[in-house]
Amino acid sequence: MNHHFGIKSILLIVCCLSAVSGFAADTISGKVLNQTTQQPAVGDDVVLLRMGEGMQEEARVRTDAQGAFSVNLAHPEAQYVLRVLHQGVNYDHTLTGVSTVRLEVFDAAPAIKGLQGVLGIAQVESDGAMLKVTEMYSIANGSVPPVTQTSPHNFPISLPVEATLDSFTAKRAQGVWVNLVPAPVVGKQGSFTVDYPLRPGDTFFKFSYHLPRAGATTLHLKPAYPVQSFAVMHPPSMAFKSVRPRAFTSPGVVKGLQVEQAVGGVGREVPAFEISGIGSATPQTSLAKALPPSAALGTADGNSSKPPSNAQSDIDQRNLDQRKKNVWAVGLLTVLAIGGGFALWLRQKRIGARPPGGKNMPVVQALKDELFQLERERLRGTMSEEQYSSTRDALNLSLQRAMTREKA
Repeated sequence: MNHHFGIKSILLIVCCLSAVSGFAADTISGKVLNQTTQQPAVGDDVVLLRMGEGMQEEARVRTDAQGAFSVNLAHPEAQYVLRVLHQGVNYDHTLTGVSTVRLEVFDAAPAIKGLQGVLGIAQVESDGAMLKVTEMYSIANGSVPPVTQTSPHNFPISLPVEATLDSFTAKRAQGVWVNLVPAPVVGKQGSFTVDYPLRPGDTFFKFSYHLPRAGATTLHLKPAYPVQSFAVMHPPSMAFKSVRPRAFTSPGVVKGLQVEQAVGGVGREVPAFEISGIGSATPQTSLAKALPPSAALGTADGNSSKPPSNAQSDIDQRNLDQRKKNVWAVGLLTVLAIGGGFALWLRQKRIGARPPGGKNMPVVQALKDELFQLERERLRGTMSEEQYSSTRDALNLSLQRAMTREKA
């Protein structure tokens, strides 16, 4: 790779490639593999959807004994999605100009042991009369062999008393946000369930609600699955107090919001906390401007790094370095979550864990692939300009760093 190849040049090529919408042929053929059994998926419906004002079904065929299929495109210049229906679950694949595709599906299971949340975030704000809460979770399905959990109770949620649910969305790691309508649980006020399938890999859930509150409010959040890491974000003008001493630590302010990170894994119940005061989230800004001063300066307390007057041990220095890394990690993670790039951190985390042919995917190439996919999603109009800008900035920053490390 030419390390002098500029970021702007890469983005220009990506945009040009993304703008190509015509297909090389008017027929798409391929095979569907059942990744659970490692056998061809026989008898599955393959639906050709044309994108425009929504999705319009244009053709439907079934896979043969080898899992093969073939469909004709009535409008080769249009954008298409191939959807495979396997055991009641949809698996979508966006066509990118190729005439041959390989699609993957997974067997369905009513329950999977060991499902857990990698990350949970709650953002709170208040106008003095109403408290608004937005909860976001990343649920990891690492089942072996890989299966999809499909159940009417895939993602249960429990809202505080007097809370009103405003919105609920979900997405796959490589997909787009989908609006969903949770089903109320009979006899349980504030309880809902969502049947969005938990396919292998990461699935993201985000829901918002509000409740009338003029004073201090104690929140007892209950994630649908055990969560490894959890953080509460609130405007600095609002006061945060942990009900249990030392249950949270405060890394600092990120993108105008104070971060309160739960100490250790939170399991199925976030430590209770009290929130009061008035404040709203700040407008979207670029990643470079959003990073906390402590992360930019490379210290945990925001002060410039200076050698101590007294010589410290190597252990002390290592502890200090780890604190710096922790602040950077929390800062970047929170920026991405607020800026609409909630999936980006986990995408990058798993870049080296996808072994094509038994080898790890190069980081630079993986980030370029993500930029390509981002431009495609923007052209399809599946994300807002704010979401596009914040995710693009984060990807560009990561790409620059990866290229610098590779060059070194």
